[in-house]
Parts: sequence; structure tokens; C-alpha cells
Amino acid sequence: MSEPSALDRTAWQPALFAERLSRFALLKLRAAPYEDAPVLSVLRNHAFEPVASALPAFLRFADVPMRLQLGAYDDSLVIPEAAAGAHLVWLDFTRYPKLSDTELEAWLLDRLDALRAVSAAPIIVANAPEGDDRAAHLNAALAGWAAATPGAAILPLDSLAAREGPGFFDEARAAATGTRLSDAAALETARRLGLELLAGFFAPPVKAFALDLDNTLYEGVLGEDGVAGVRLTEGHLALQRQLAEWAGRGVLLSVVSRNTREDVDQLFAARADFPLTPAHISDWQVGWGGKAEALRATAAAFNIGADSLLFIDDNLGELIEVAAAQPGVRLLYAGGPASQTAAALTLYPGLPRGAVAFAGRAADIAANASRRELAAADPASYLASLQAVLTFTLSPAEDRARLVELSKKTNQFNLALARLSDVAVSEALTASERCVVHVRLADRLADSGSVAALFFRRQDDYLVVEELVISCRALGRKLEDLMVTEALRRALAELPASKVVFNHVTGPRNAPARDWLAAFTGQAMTKQGAVELPLPSPPAGQDVAVVWTN
Repeated sequence: MSEPSALDRTAWQPALFAERLSRFALLKLRAAPYEDAPVLSVLRNHAFEPVASALPAFLRFADVPMRLQLGAYDDSLVIPEAAAGAHLVWLDFTRYPKLSDTELEAWLLDRLDALRAVSAAPIIVANAPEGDDRAAHLNAALAGWAAATPGAAILPLDSLAAREGPGFFDEARAAATGTRLSDAAALETARRLGLELLAGFFAPPVKAFALDLDNTLYEGVLGEDGVAGVRLTEGHLALQRQLAEWAGRGVLLSVVSRNTREDVDQLFAARADFPLTPAHISDWQVGWGGKAEALRATAAAFNIGADSLLFIDDNLGELIEVAAAQPGVRLLYAGGPASQTAAALTLYPGLPRGAVAFAGRAADIAANASRRELAAADPASYLASLQAVLTFTLSPAEDRARLVELSKKTNQFNLALARLSDVAVSEALTASERCVVHVRLADRLADSGSVAALFFRRQDDYLVVEELVISCRALGRKLEDLMVTEALRRALAELPASKVVFNHVTGPRNAPARDWLAAFTGQAMTKQGAVELPLPSPPAGQDVAVVWTN
């Protein structure tokens, strides 16, 4: 089958985000398994089929093409030879009664290390759901292993079991189904695996929400019911709290509403019961124009692609309009109970569920307006007036997660589009002929935080720039040349070479990076390949402080 459209996905939402999943409702979606796609290799000692049959709908919704490859039942966890796009370790740990708690932990971690040694693909391990002391000790060991291992994650069956209660297990049917897990447990496992874990590794990221107001963030119509008349139901309260929490995790919020700005300002000023406040909102598109055009303005204000936006609206007509005009925008239909919309946001694929990547993004977006004013008023003294500080760090292992995020999520200024995995970044940080430079940026208006990364490899007498990514938050300040030349200077000190080569490819949105490389090297760009240049000199006359942390 073809991929579901954005509107198809809105029709799937009641089935996928239901409080209690229904296998019949999922089957009605007719979501076929992927055929020509990377493999999810399942290493198991009990049945995965009840989960596998429900998984395609969640993978299709998340836009994560993967096909399942189920291994034979194997208590010994023999490592497969065939390559895979990802691995799932699916073990029933009650099948190891001969091993003590310590022996079980040691054996399992050894097998997982062996798997990581032969595969750079993501490894997902289902933990123990039993809830007893043995399971708790094992799960703690697994959590520690995953935290220390690049490209590893835990499928938390223990938390699913705690929520489901005794209904998580169906011992009476285990002989027939091949697993102790109930059908309800299998469905919840499929949802968590598809929408959160696999999506966390492979789904396109959601960087911003575009929010309707009337009958979406509250019940009622502001222009008719007035500031005091719109109602904050329990469901809308939960939704606004969710949105405020996502804003705190670095997701940008824009209000896109057919109202007058004066009425909207009065609403947020008067309603102290709203958890969502103007401080959470980074962009306001309020007026009587079309919402498709408003979303274009939001994407421009945030300097992101339309496919990084999630548009939340209760009006199906508005969603249809946006889907036609902006095909890449993700849609969330808020026409049902607000509690369902809040639940959908908890599970929506592509949202950041790890550590906070950059909690100051909203403040930095707001400061961009002041930067544009400075640049327009006097371009010659623009950089000096910003009082910018570039902070460089060489191969910081502690920044591995952010380096992965920069490589995977940066679209406009990304030369090679390598989309480096956690494992690949870990190797770049530690290998003898490799190094990484991580760049942070601050100025007198805001702290932009982590904004750039350069990945270097020495090959013969060449220093190869394998990947160069600069976040959209740093663009427009004319700092690209300085970032790159300073990083090159240090990389050449670590990995001496006589020539520098930049890898590059042509992607759908990386023209800014390729245009910069053409200007920096003075060479015309081919579709893809490598550009060689002599050792560059630092750009002159830039009033920017440069700091190295190591």
C-alpha cells in the first residue's frame, strides 16, 4: 500500500491514540506491513506475533518503514550474522530459573555487548515486566547498560505492566499464543515500540507546534463567548499543561488563529487559569488570512521546514486546506475530546523524548528579531554590536547525544547529509584518526547554545570534513567562515595534513550549505562529491570572541 496521507493519518488517530486499544479498530485501518524496507530483527525466546500483527499501523503513522524478521526461539541469544536496520531483544526472563540474579544480569549484558560489537544498528531491549525484586534488579542493570551504550534503548514493559495491572498477563492462553503477555499488553507494546522507540531513532523530528485557539485550547469561540466565556475543561487543562511541558523541552509554539490580536492578548492576560501563557509562545499568527499562509510564516519565523511543524486544529476544513497547500505539515485533529488530543501529544512520533536538547530555543527565536534590526540598521557594525562568543570543544564525549541530534535534524546547513547514528558519532569521538569539534554560540541578546558540529577524518595526507552541520539558530550572523576555519585549525593540529577536503551532497533543502561551500572554496558545486582546498586562513576583522574549553 502507499503511505497514508496527512489527512489519512487524522482519520487513524482515534484508533491509534485510544485510551484502550482495540485490535479490531487497528485491523480496520488496513495498514499493510512494509516489504521493501530496513529490517527490524527480533531476537526472541517467546512469541512476538501478537505484537507484530499490530505494529504496521503505528509504523505507517510514524513514517518509519521497517519490515520484521522474526528469529527462531532461542534462549541462548545467539547473535545473528545478517545485517539489520534495528534489533529488538524480546526475551521472557522467567525462562532462566537456573541463573541467579547476578548470573542473569552478567549473561544478558555480555550478550548485548556482543550484539553491539557486530552491529551499529539501534538495539532495543524489552525489559522484565514481572514487578518482583529479580525483575527490578535486572531492569536497573539494563537501564544502566542502555544509558552507557550508543544507539541503545529500553522497551519498558515494566511501566506498561504497572499501568495495565493483572491484565498485562494471560497465563491461561500462554500455551496457545506462545507468550505470557495478554492481547492488551501486545497492543500497548506495539504502540510504544512504533510511536516512541522506533520513531525516536528513525522518524522525522517535530520541532514546533502550530496551535489553533477556539475549541482547541479551550471550549468555546473567543469572538462570540468573550474572554470570560470560553471554558477550560479538564481535558483542555490537560492539553495546555502538555503544551507547556513540550515548550519547556524545546518544542517551539506558534498560535495560528482566526481572531483579532487584541482579543487574543486580552484572553491570555485575563485567564490566569490557563497553564499556557504568552511566555510559552514564540510566534503569533493571529488574523483573518488563510492558515496555510500563516503556517508558512511560522516556518519562516522559526527557520524550519514545513515538515517539522505539527498543526493542531479542531476544524477539519482548516486541516484539509493546510494539507493541500503545505503537503509536508503534520496534522493533529483536535475535534474530539480534548483529553484525546492531550493523549495523542503524549505519544505523537517525532517529538523529543530524551534529555532536553535546548531549552532556550524560544528565547533565541525571539532574539532573532532584534538581531535583524541590528543588521538592517548598520550591517558594518552588526557583529560587533552582538558581542558574540563562540565556544569550541574538541571531541566531547559528554555531548554525544546533542551531536547526534545536530547531524540528524539539521537540514539547511548540512553539507553531507550523513545523518550520523549514535554509534557513528561515538566512533568519531573516540577513533584515533578521527575528531569532532562542537561549537556553542552566545551573544548579548540570547544564548543560542549548541549550534554546530564538524566531523573530521584523516585519510593519507588529507583532512576530510565528513560532516559539517550548523543549526538554523546560528545562521544570519555571518559566523560560518569563522566557525569552520577555527575548527579546521584545531583539527589540523590534532590530525596534521597538507590538504582539506569537504564531503558534500545535494539534498532537498541544503542549498544554504552548498552555497556557502561554493563561496568559501571559490569552486562550483557538483551534485555530490568532495571539494579540495588549500589550508584556509582565518577571516579578518570579525569582532567575535573565540574560546576553547579543552
